[in-house]
Amino acid sequence: MNAGNTIDPLTLSIIERRLECFNIEVGERVFRQAFSFATAHLRDLGVALLDKQERIVSVGNFFPAASSGADIAIKGMLDYIGRDNIHPDDLIMGNDPFIIRWGHMADWSFVRPIFYKGELLFYHILKTHQYDTGGAFMGAYYPGLYDSHGESTIIPPVKLIEEGRIDEKVYSHILRNVRNSAVVRADNLLVYESMKKAEERVLKLLDTYGRDTVLTACDEFIKRTEALIRKTVSTWPAGTYRAERAADWDGTSDEPVWLRLKLTIKPEEGQLIIDFSESDQARDYINLPLGRLWAAVTSAVAWALPPGIPHNQGLSNCLTVITKEGTVLDPQYPATTGGAVILANESVECVHLALAQAVPKETPALWSRHLSPIFVGRRRDRIDPRTGAPQAYTEMGFHGDGGGGALYGYDGVDSWGPYNTGGAMKKAPVEAEEWECPYRFVRWEFLKDACGHGQWRGGLGVHLEMLNTSDPKLWRPHDSVLQTGNFEGEKFGTLGLMGGTGGEPHKLGRIKKGKDIPLHCLTAAYLEPGEIVWTKGGGGGGVGNPLDRDIEKVRLDVFNECISSQVARDVYGVVIDPETFVVDDKATKALREKLRVKQGKKGTKKS
Repeated sequence: MNAGNTIDPLTLSIIERRLECFNIEVGERVFRQAFSFATAHLRDLGVALLDKQERIVSVGNFFPAASSGADIAIKGMLDYIGRDNIHPDDLIMGNDPFIIRWGHMADWSFVRPIFYKGELLFYHILKTHQYDTGGAFMGAYYPGLYDSHGESTIIPPVKLIEEGRIDEKVYSHILRNVRNSAVVRADNLLVYESMKKAEERVLKLLDTYGRDTVLTACDEFIKRTEALIRKTVSTWPAGTYRAERAADWDGTSDEPVWLRLKLTIKPEEGQLIIDFSESDQARDYINLPLGRLWAAVTSAVAWALPPGIPHNQGLSNCLTVITKEGTVLDPQYPATTGGAVILANESVECVHLALAQAVPKETPALWSRHLSPIFVGRRRDRIDPRTGAPQAYTEMGFHGDGGGGALYGYDGVDSWGPYNTGGAMKKAPVEAEEWECPYRFVRWEFLKDACGHGQWRGGLGVHLEMLNTSDPKLWRPHDSVLQTGNFEGEKFGTLGLMGGTGGEPHKLGRIKKGKDIPLHCLTAAYLEPGEIVWTKGGGGGGVGNPLDRDIEKVRLDVFNECISSQVARDVYGVVIDPETFVVDDKATKALREKLRVKQGKKGTKKS
């Protein structure tokens, strides 16, 4: 578009960072003022700036699951609205997973076009989890529903605001189908004003540096990113690598749901072919729309690349993603998609297991899967004076999440959260969660010995217990609904790499009148006052032989109660006094030699 134009490195860097800051500013404005629990406290949000060619130019530093894949989403929205029907000060919104294809329907996507001197130059897109989106239960995480209509109000792309004027006829229909519509409207208009402020920043940038310079810089961002990635991939070994991972079940049929990946590395082209077409046919609840799959894939590949490479269209240009229509990774209407985050995690796992066969030192061991109880219900002790109705609530604090996988040279991060958050999430403040819903934290601590072991160990999981404090005199079953529909990993734990071991699978249950009752992932239950729900999150996978771990690190792990002295002895070959935490160097040397011989015999027997 700007062939022949050149731009100096300093100007290029300034424009790149300014655009990134504009995206971050939009997110920060929304975080600080939103009513949605997931948005305000978890930072469940993504922002991206795209050019007129619908290429990702810059993203905000938030959930990668809510910014990567923005090009797929915006194409679907503009195809539906019509590109000749875009005007200044429009706000387009939708959540339809079969048109926008960017995740489940609790996430609403907002698009604002940016015009400069009458010319359309950019699109801003923001996606975030709403306070409510209709459907049978708040939160859209209720498994076992008949079809997508039970999960949410399905909203195809629509102009909420056209040329600065709210379409109240359309908007009133949407708001009539959500709970606490005043809160949803406030959050939506907050997004509108925040994106409008970002547009002002972009226009000032265009005034300062000129249209051609800014557009040339955007072309250069994408070009440089693509060149860096192709150069990196050119050093990777050519070949086709296979991997498969399964979700526990789909919430209805008690059978694993398998993703099967064939990843082909083409070093001469700097291209990766990511073929998921052999995955299972569409199932209930956990189907993953195509745009959200792209978000998972680009995130997984990005984490195996050298640090510092920007996440823009240049990355997507180096990937080819193949799916088969009607499978769990390319669902068709009216398939349910409420638990899409589940197969998003498994998609990342498949990519990492495949890449680990080619570039093991660049690829992390598997992260722990998501484990965050969702509490939905009504507060009969809080009556809205305007309506006479009890306060509705839905919240998920992310407090129970397990650990991140280790990377060659680095331990995994403790209680890191799932892949889709990319480490960008925040756990909700305990005080906010206890105020929002009738539950109290009675236990929240790292879980000893749950991590995967290795020269670099996986991050630790967490033991969480929460008590239902509802008033027994007021309580009704629908007041306290526990949903486990956004997490799994009960059957399948993490995996280690290069001789490292996997972390423990998740465990969960409920304690009622002193009796421990089994509870499972991808289900729901009514919790009575006085009941405790508990989770024990497995840790991330380890990397490298545990017998090569630094002895002082093992000692500190025992001292800090990350692992037991028994695991230190049996797995790491380090003999530590459990009272004084002093290492017996002589006994440790002898034990490690003995365990290495034992490892060698196992390897010979297997071969």
